[in-house]
Formats: sequence, C-alpha cells, structure tokens
Amino acid sequence: MSAHYRDKLAWVFGGSQGIGLAIAEELLKQGCRVRLWARRSELLEQQANRIGADWTRLDVSDYAATEKAVEAALQSDGTPQFVFNCAGLALPGYLLDLSAADIATMNQVNYLGTAYVCKAVLPALVKQGGGHIVNVSSLGGVMGLFGYTAYCGSKYAVMGFSEALRREVAGYGIRVSALCPPNTRTPGLDQENLRKPPEVLAQEEKVQVLEAAQVAKYLLKALPSNPFTVIPSFDGRLAHLLSRWAPGILNLFLKRPPAK
Repeated sequence: MSAHYRDKLAWVFGGSQGIGLAIAEELLKQGCRVRLWARRSELLEQQANRIGADWTRLDVSDYAATEKAVEAALQSDGTPQFVFNCAGLALPGYLLDLSAADIATMNQVNYLGTAYVCKAVLPALVKQGGGHIVNVSSLGGVMGLFGYTAYCGSKYAVMGFSEALRREVAGYGIRVSALCPPNTRTPGLDQENLRKPPEVLAQEEKVQVLEAAQVAKYLLKALPSNPFTVIPSFDGRLAHLLSRWAPGILNLFLKRPPAK
C-alpha cells in the first residue's frame, strides 16, 4: 500500500468499465477513497457496489450537468487529491466512411468531456492548493494511427490541452499527466474491433494487447514522479519514438490500397 494514495480521495470519470474501473480498483487497494462517474447508471451502480466505491451518474459531454454534479460531490466528499479523466470512445474507420456524427461524438466525449471536467473541478483544486489531474489520451494521441483519423484528432486535442493546462496550473501546486495506452483489453476494444478496417485488424493480431489492470498499475506507480506522458508498454514507447524520428518505417506497415 502506497502512502502516496493512502487516505486520499480520487474521482474516476469513465469509471464503470475498462481502464477507468481498473484504476479505481487499484486505488482502493492502495487505501484511497474513490468515487466513480459514468453515463450508464445500472452498470455504474453495479460496479461501484462490487468494489466499494461511491458513484455519480454523469455524461461528461454536458458541461452544465458536469458543473452541477461536481459541485454536489464537492459538498459531500470534499475536494479530491486525484482526478482521472477516463471517459472516452473510439469509432475507427476510414474518414471517407465516417459520419459527421461519429466525428462529433468522439470530440464531444474524448476532448470536450475531458476539458469540461477539468474546468469544473479546477477552482476547488486551486483553493486546496494542489492535486493531480490525469487525462487519458491514447497512443493515438501522440502518433497518427491508420484507420483512426477522427479518433486521433480528438486524442491529440487531449494532449495539447493537457500540456497547456500543466503549465497553466503548476504555480498552484496542481499536477497534470496524460496517459497514452496502446490497445488494452476492454469492452470498448471489443466494440472497436467490429468496425476496424481489415488492414488494421490484420496488423493488430501481431501487437501486444495489455490488460486494463496492467495499465492501471503502471500508471499509479509512475504518478508520484509527476511525469507528463505515460505510455505503459515497451511496444508503445518504441512506436512513439519511431513515429517521431523514423515515420517512414511505420508507413511501410500500413497503407490503404488504391481503389480499383
């Protein structure tokens, strides 16, 4: 049990499944108090009761609702020391095939949802004199992934927002980190696989898929040193380096064939 988390309060947005739920479970093992936030109340209540956490139903893409729910939780819980923004979704596909609604939904949840939560909770963190915000981006937030144009755009936005916020709030004693996981075995990944371009599915069969618990443990071990970018796999870190310094190598692996 780490003293860094023991007897602290953490809010985990998008905490009813996947990486968010795994983070919550690991925090509870570390002696942290946890509140889960998510959109689907039945699943949220079930998971919160199972692990012993408080819960609040919330759609983070609605700022008015987010502000109201955060104010109520501040009254009941006090101010959290940790805020994890894990709510998100991926709708992969060629841009030619994506609908405008698909693009809007990913930006509303992945980027705006993250920004809305940060804006709503920030005054309390400033008043408290500190805290740690962790925004979940993606490996697709630091490198362009084939078949994920709109998703990558929303996750790159999370990275730019987080980097700017980190500089903006450092003087208040507030830390900001960005988690960039590669493919992780979650219900969300199962849904993604139903829509992925065939070239992507074929390549991903050769790539390591992490368990959500692995991501959570790696993240919580890293946070005390206040990193900005957390990429919880060697393959992911290598791919990120290649995308920056040798992008041509990655281009050899995936390229959409011309239409016949």
